[in-house]
Amino acid sequence: MMLFLASDEIEELTGRKRRKEQSAALDRMGIRWKMNAAGSLIVGRRHVEQVLCDEGNSDRQRTRPNLEALSR
Repeated sequence: MMLFLASDEIEELTGRKRRKEQSAALDRMGIRWKMNAAGSLIVGRRHVEQVLCDEGNSDRQRTRPNLEALSR
């Protein structure tokens, strides 16, 4: 498996063909990217999987609803 997404995978992920629009879409998704010397976007496959699968957030404290407030 490749370390970085291929250009067609970035296009599929973002739904955009142009780099400027792709980078904006990635920013909105919270996906980090870099630009290489040739001007192509570089996106780490593992990072995308972590963001889309919400991995690494299991230690984040989850809030629970205050059910006592319903009985008042």
